[in-house]
Amino acid sequence: MTTRQQKTDDISVGFLSYEFPPKIFGGVGVHVTELTRHLAASLSQVHVFTSHVEGLDCQKAGNVFVHRSSKPVVPASNHSCKMFERILTNFNVPGMMEKHLPNDKLDLLQSQEELIRMAVTDAKDDTHLPQVMTAHSTDVNSIKPDWLSVFVKQNMVDKVDRFNAESRYMQREINPTFGITPHVEGLYGQKAGSVYVPKSSKPLVPASNYSSKDFERVMTNFNVAGMVNKYLSNAELDLLHSHGGLIQMAATEAKNDTGLPLVMTAHSTEINRLKPNRLSVVMEHNVVDKVDRFIAVSGYMRRELNQTFGINYNKITVIPNGVDTAVFKHQEADDIRRKYMLDNRFVVLFVGRDDPQKGVKYLVNAVKNLASQIPGIMLVMVGHQDIYNDKHILCLPRVGRSELIKLHSLSDVFVLPSVYEPFGIVLLEAMACETPCIGIRTGGMPDIIDHNRTGLLVEPRSDEGLSDAIARLYHDPEKRYKMGKKGRAKVISDFNWKDISERTIGVYQQVLH
Repeated sequence: MTTRQQKTDDISVGFLSYEFPPKIFGGVGVHVTELTRHLAASLSQVHVFTSHVEGLDCQKAGNVFVHRSSKPVVPASNHSCKMFERILTNFNVPGMMEKHLPNDKLDLLQSQEELIRMAVTDAKDDTHLPQVMTAHSTDVNSIKPDWLSVFVKQNMVDKVDRFNAESRYMQREINPTFGITPHVEGLYGQKAGSVYVPKSSKPLVPASNYSSKDFERVMTNFNVAGMVNKYLSNAELDLLHSHGGLIQMAATEAKNDTGLPLVMTAHSTEINRLKPNRLSVVMEHNVVDKVDRFIAVSGYMRRELNQTFGINYNKITVIPNGVDTAVFKHQEADDIRRKYMLDNRFVVLFVGRDDPQKGVKYLVNAVKNLASQIPGIMLVMVGHQDIYNDKHILCLPRVGRSELIKLHSLSDVFVLPSVYEPFGIVLLEAMACETPCIGIRTGGMPDIIDHNRTGLLVEPRSDEGLSDAIARLYHDPEKRYKMGKKGRAKVISDFNWKDISERTIGVYQQVLH
């Protein structure tokens, strides 16, 4: 672990992100892609540890190195609710030990049950206590091995200070399997004095509520953490930087294994979403105490971190998302206008996934309410299937980036009606293309839109508020033009990746000092 103040070009950082091109779901993937590219101009090396993509292995572009997880150990469809409950219990137990250790001294760790080995591995990393393991079986040599126990055992044998075998047969089995000579235990100890049995908290939701996709994500997290550890055996990293709720189990494991400083960019708090991902909630709760410094993408996110997890404001630096204004800029778009028959239409654009937190129903209602007042109105929804059967709504499930930029350029107004939006990169992209924006007075949107100057802000969950804002801009073309120009100027000034990368390096230097 580096403890001295470093020059910028001496720093090597390891990014942990579930998303990285070509696997991008939203703002996190965009952020990581752009930030790594710009950091590479100043840092010694930037390493990205990310999820598996079929047909792609490790890549290198300049001094950006992309390390991809191997395919999950078992097919994601091999669903076992009990297995997932075991994983979550193992993840909860080390945190429980940390909670008890400040008040109760322990001298060593003794593990007995095969199903708890993952917890013992983490507890060893957290406490640095000696660890004794009693081997009842090796699993890998069973007729039907439990793949989770095999996986855990292979990753924890080098953490154990002493092995006890319950029989001479087990002594012979452990030696060729793991290259270890264990002690043969004659008698087990008996209860003496007081015995304390703290229990793991119940998994946050029943294991049966988890999906096969969650299994794939868990195994990806373990693989990513393993990649970090493997890389460090041959090279050097100075710190870790994690992004997005889906990778925070890997961040916890990598922090435990390496002892490197951990910076976490909070793009959202999963628990505060309308429909939180249960796995991400578990990961978030377990990682926050491991983080040395937080970066929040907005002032709103800084307050969320404080109010949700009790993180001191002094530990959180606000650094926003950015946009590449050399790519996102106003373009002629007559071809796209013709393609979708948008001539003589007043185009209202929305870009985003089909998620209740995006507040799309309020925008749809607003446009329907305006149809009689603005007969040529057309709501273009990028990222949505057509379930509306309405002549004033055009749904485009997927478009390429070049077409997206032209859609921004030809649109009369861009609307982001989210009820929960920690930042809103799509607003930056629209503003960079000189499109006036309407956002909601919530989350990070007030950090982006200067009301009545670069766009309009309305109250959350208000069909009427959106209708009034759209109508106001429809009747004032000059205001739309001025807002578009001022919006691009603000993006260039406040949300450029060069400044964002420099501020991020400043956080790295604080952590490494």
